[in-house]
Amino acid sequence: MRLLARVPATSANLGPGFDCFGLALDLCNDVTIDTDAEPGISWEGEGADELPIDGSDLVSRAIAGAVERQARLHAGVSVPPFRLEGISRIPLEVGLGSSSAAAVAGTALAGALLGPAGWNGDPFTTFAYAAELEGHPDNAAPAAYGGLTVIADGHVRRFDVAAAIAPVVFVPPIRLATERARAALSEEVLRRDAVYNVAHGALIVHALSAGDLDLLGVALHDRLHQAVRLALVPAVREVFEELARSMPVCVSGSGPSLVAFPGSQARLSDPGEGWRVLRVPVRATGVEILEV
Repeated sequence: MRLLARVPATSANLGPGFDCFGLALDLCNDVTIDTDAEPGISWEGEGADELPIDGSDLVSRAIAGAVERQARLHAGVSVPPFRLEGISRIPLEVGLGSSSAAAVAGTALAGALLGPAGWNGDPFTTFAYAAELEGHPDNAAPAAYGGLTVIADGHVRRFDVAAAIAPVVFVPPIRLATERARAALSEEVLRRDAVYNVAHGALIVHALSAGDLDLLGVALHDRLHQAVRLALVPAVREVFEELARSMPVCVSGSGPSLVAFPGSQARLSDPGEGWRVLRVPVRATGVEILEV
């Protein structure tokens, strides 16, 4: 059996939607499993020389974890030995959900390999298993469902995004570990700031669904995390402030990447040496499993 998992990059938070909003982007990793090939692991693409090949990678761990969970429900469940090959297009540690993509890919592959003992492609099970392993449900949800997702207390709701929404990702030549970005945040927030984010978060759902860029420019404002995280990377803050003068923009996940939403007539300036500017549409579907 030879199966391919295609899983999208994701942008979490989207300004005020801290830890609960996520958007799937059409920048995908491919992970192939072949149960008829010599067992082993290989990687190509982004960060290939950094990813382990001893089975400790997140895809392999997700497969093992999902199989173990299903074995509690179906005695004797197992998967045969396999060769794992990955093509990584999602940059590592830049706020585009590379870890969640790996966890979702592995979980979805496990579900397919298990056949009747799996979960028949149910996105919620894929999301739940992957989020528990990787720890970022705001990224795991759009990777599993596609589109715009909102999560609350384990509940996931997916929304279609209007065709007028055309994200552009600005990837700087630096990384920012999620742990460092989260450690910089305060454990307490002012009530007025919490209210501000709730109101603006509600506007985001409508703005993205309706394709209202003017409203989106207002809705992406945040008082909980973006300013703190941008302070960690002053060069990124400068680009953020420049973009914000002409289009809606937010920090992608914990950063340092930025996601902007220019209109059809907007001109994008060069952010500087080493930056990558990626035009990536919203991906309507989450992880896909294909027989190859």
